[in-house]
Order: sequence, then C-alpha cells, then structure tokens
Amino acid sequence: MLSKAQVKACLAGEPTPVVPARFFWFDGKFLDKHRAEVDRMQARWEDDFAHVRSSLTKRAAEPELEEGEFTDDWGCRFKASPDGVGAHPTLPIVTGLDEWHRYVDESMPTIPAETFTADVAAGAADHGDAYAVAELWRTFYERMYMIIGFEQLMMEIAECGELFLTMLDDLKTFTIRGVELIGQAGADGIFLADDWGTQHRLQISPAMWRKHFRPAYAEMIDIAHSLGMDCWLHSCGNVTEIVGDWVDIGLDVLTHLQPAAMDLPAIAREYRGQMTFFGGVDVQYNIVRGTRESIRDEVRGLIDMFDAHSGRYMLSPANSIMPETPVENAWHMCEAFDELRRK
Repeated sequence: MLSKAQVKACLAGEPTPVVPARFFWFDGKFLDKHRAEVDRMQARWEDDFAHVRSSLTKRAAEPELEEGEFTDDWGCRFKASPDGVGAHPTLPIVTGLDEWHRYVDESMPTIPAETFTADVAAGAADHGDAYAVAELWRTFYERMYMIIGFEQLMMEIAECGELFLTMLDDLKTFTIRGVELIGQAGADGIFLADDWGTQHRLQISPAMWRKHFRPAYAEMIDIAHSLGMDCWLHSCGNVTEIVGDWVDIGLDVLTHLQPAAMDLPAIAREYRGQMTFFGGVDVQYNIVRGTRESIRDEVRGLIDMFDAHSGRYMLSPANSIMPETPVENAWHMCEAFDELRRK
C-alpha cells in the first residue's frame, strides 16, 4: 500500500514514480469460484488505499418477500440475478408524495454519528499512514429510482414533478449530512456512487442533469473540500457528456471509466490532467476473453494515454471482475499493474 502522501500527490497532479492501483474488485460469484486463488493474490498484492465503510441504521419494516428477494437498509426491494451478477430493484416502496413524507418520518434510515462513522474512524486509524476513502454507495440519483421505480422517476424528472423535487432536496440533505460526518471521522476522501450512463449515453438529457443534479453534486463536493477531503464519484456507462461538468464543479476523482462505453482516448485528450481518472481496464471483453499480452497492452496503453506518471490517473478494473473471467486473467491483470506502473 502506498503512503497517504504518495496517493495525495497523484490526486494533486504531481509526478509519481509508482501509479496508484486498485488490484481487487471481484464479483462475489468470482470469489466463490476462486477463493483460494484470490487469497494467493491478496497475499502478494494489496490495494494502494483503504476502503472504509459507513453504516446506516435501518428503520424500514421487513415486508413479505418473494423467493430470491431481499431488502437493503432503505427498505428497497431487490432480486438477485440468477444467471448474472448483482441485483435489480423489484417493486417501488413509495408511489406518491404523501407516502414519501411518511417514508421520511418513519422508514428512511438514520445516520447517528456514534454508529454511522464508527467503522470509518476505526478504519482510518487502523490504516495509519495510508489514504482512506469512505463509501456512500448508491448515493443520490440511484436511490431515487430504487425507492419509486425507474419509469416513475423518468416521468417525474421530465415533468419536474413535486415528488421528484421533494426527494431531490431531502436526499441531498441526507447525503450532505453523511459527507459531513465522514469528514469529521477522519477520512481522506468521500466516495459517492451514482450510475448515470447507459452503454451509449446519459440516462437523462445533459440539460436536465445540469438543471437538477449538477448544483446538488457541486454542493456535496464543496462541503467535502471544506472538510479537507477529496471527492470521488463512481459512475458506470457512457458519461462523456458531463465529464466537463465534473471538472468544472471540482470533482477530484472520476471512477471507473468503462472502455466499452466511452472513447477513452478522446477523454484523455480533452481532460487529462484536469482531474484524476481512475480505472479503464476492460472487464466486459478483454479480461474475460483476452490473453496475458492483450491485458498487458491495455494496462500499458492506459498508463501512456493518461500520462499516468505525471499524476491524476490510478489503475483499476472498470468494474468488478465477472464470474466467467478466467482466474489466470485476473492474475495477468494484477501482474501487469505491479510491473508496468513503476517508472
């Protein structure tokens, strides 16, 4: 693991002899298939920064669930994908404004300071001189459609509906409180996550994103900075249309750069050095079907493309390593990270 100073130098755009890397982001089904091999990898390498987690306090009552369904801390209902990875929301838990107000009063999770950041403070202390970034996963936009359903959210945004505008304000306030507590707990960075892209474009128009969501993210980023934290944001898919907006509002790190959805050379040409880019190693095709040589070529290409030794680029897979990935290709990726990131 690199020192905190080395990671912060990279984020500041200072020359670095070793490009920081996240080696390990494996889907649970991959781990189940290859636990012994992953243990061997983790005995040899480690990520260059520490992930620490906050803990919400659940209030929502457990509904009667169908087989394969589960709920999260927000009471949102999901069903695991039997033949794929991850899970998808099933039924909305809120359908109107009055229900939203009752949900906020009775079922929305709480973030009491004594429990919400206990693991953040302990993790930051345990990792000593390492850089610690704390996660607020499914931060804001994604949480909306998990609560009311994707189709209803799209209609609400299009019509500037009262339910949407009320949720926007309430969830922004909730998230900002989480950012403040994480900053007070001693984290070096806050990791937000909202998947904004499809495989081809944004899920809503850039104009609507700028009208409704950019100001909220700008406020979150400013508060993180006021507490001495860097702000990271994960967003899958093609988010090219708003990369410039993230630069403008001061985002420090954009993760994880999905190469099958984005033109990474074009992104690098236009925005390299203006904020830190993180990721880009293709988990959809190359890691699944490629060879040792093709994986090394991709890693080397990303380092060159983003002029990584000048700072503001960090190596990582573009998403979790899929279950169908040959375990030897996960080894090839880690070996390429270790060997090629050194100047």
